[in-house]
Amino acid sequence: MFRTIFRFFAKVTGFPQFWIYTRPKFYYEDKTDKCRFSKGGMILISNHTTLVDYFTMAITFPFRKQRVLVSEALYQHAIPALMSRAMGDIVVHRERNDLSFMAEAEKTIKKGHCVTIFPEGHLMKNGEIDQFRPSAVYLALRTGAPIVPTYIESHHNTLKRTRVIVGKRIYLSDYCKEKNPSPEKVRELCEMLRKKVLELKRLMFLYRKMHTYNKFFLGAWFFDLAKLTLWLPTKFVFPTRFHYVGNASRKTRFIKGRGIVVSKHFSFRDPPILDMHYFSRRIRIIIAEELYSTMPWFFKHLLTIEYRRVSNSADPKCFMEVINILKANGLVGIYPEGHITADGIGKLNQGAGYFALAANAPIYIYWMMKPYRYFHVNHVMIAEPIYPDKLFTKEEMKKKESIEAINNIIASKIDELQKVGEKYLKKSKKSQKND
Repeated sequence: MFRTIFRFFAKVTGFPQFWIYTRPKFYYEDKTDKCRFSKGGMILISNHTTLVDYFTMAITFPFRKQRVLVSEALYQHAIPALMSRAMGDIVVHRERNDLSFMAEAEKTIKKGHCVTIFPEGHLMKNGEIDQFRPSAVYLALRTGAPIVPTYIESHHNTLKRTRVIVGKRIYLSDYCKEKNPSPEKVRELCEMLRKKVLELKRLMFLYRKMHTYNKFFLGAWFFDLAKLTLWLPTKFVFPTRFHYVGNASRKTRFIKGRGIVVSKHFSFRDPPILDMHYFSRRIRIIIAEELYSTMPWFFKHLLTIEYRRVSNSADPKCFMEVINILKANGLVGIYPEGHITADGIGKLNQGAGYFALAANAPIYIYWMMKPYRYFHVNHVMIAEPIYPDKLFTKEEMKKKESIEAINNIIASKIDELQKVGEKYLKKSKKSQKND
């Protein structure tokens, strides 16, 4: 009872000051899996660069009871030891082979609470991530609880903000079926978790560099101003009716995470209208070098991506930029025919399939039936998203054959949309004649 009251008192009185001191900024590997506010027993792991990480984890998961595995070295100091006992932390004696802390950690998880572990076992003040110790692995295998990896970029005593990125749940049962695996398997799982935290570190760098994650970005002022100015006129000048095919629905147009929007390209009006129809997101549309070079300042501030045709081969700079944007949960627009087409379906390039597999990004097909006409109802067909990870394994996504396979799926979906759309247009013409 005392610990519960003390923990509540510490959070209420300490959180506001610590929040002002660190000004934390939170990111998610996947916005649809915000583990910060989920329930049930979990194992929280993070890198460890400063003692303040203890409090950073507390505000990262503010509504969860956490018991932190702490070293016996902390108990050599009176005040930290008193606070640690009051918070209900679990002591780990590193010098002896005492595993009694594991039983206490298991009880905590079975009660539906969180156990926080800094698996490096010591501070890494140089910012590197050391080898992980196996406590989190054994605990996860014994309890079946998910591991939630996090990466903390601490900036204490500076003007910079502390940034935290929270990853998706990891169930070790997907990688190991044994509860008492061999030491080699344990080391393999520890390295997998370490690489996951390193991946979160790189992902945070991409979020900040690509500016796809933040809602406010000063560098997008021209793009955002253009969208705000053109949204209402576009709605009246180019009224649009959306038709959802298969399992697609209105929610399909409200994309939260990364994605590739594949669209038909009839004229130069298409890209800005596409942006208006996905008003809540910034779409980075790929455009050819020939067009980009005519007004570089204009297209740069519209956040477009320049594609250079280098001896009829792919542009590596463009490809890397697209993949980084997608990995940073950005949205990319592609016209797979590669040029403006008057009618029908032209030959589709393989870029969309390649990007989807490289970044594990879903593909959203937005297909116009006819060129946009002023003050006429325009028709757009929307297909259900194509998720690469549901079609291929991680190993298959690395193979060249999978690129062709997913592009065939895109082509078949577009062909289906075209046929359904043509039937609808014929019916609507007949009904107009009868009226």
